[in-house]
Amino acid sequence: MRITALGETRDWPGGLTLQGWLDLAGVENQEIALIQVNGRDVPPGDRGKTALREGDRLTLLYFLGDS
Repeated sequence: MRITALGETRDWPGGLTLQGWLDLAGVENQEIALIQVNGRDVPPGDRGKTALREGDRLTLLYFLGDS
C-alpha cells in the first residue's frame, strides 16, 4: 500500500498498524513524537491499534527545546 510519510510516498506492506510502520521505518525517539494520520493526532496508546490504509498521510512532529 502507498503511504506518504517523512516527505516521501512509498510502498509499504499491507496490514500495518501505525506502530508496525514506526518499527519497520526505523523511527527513533517514538516517545517524544506527536504523530498524525491524515491530520488527526494519534495518542501513543493507540498506535498499536491504528490500522493504516492506502493513501494515508503520516506527519511526525518532534518537540525541540530546552528546559
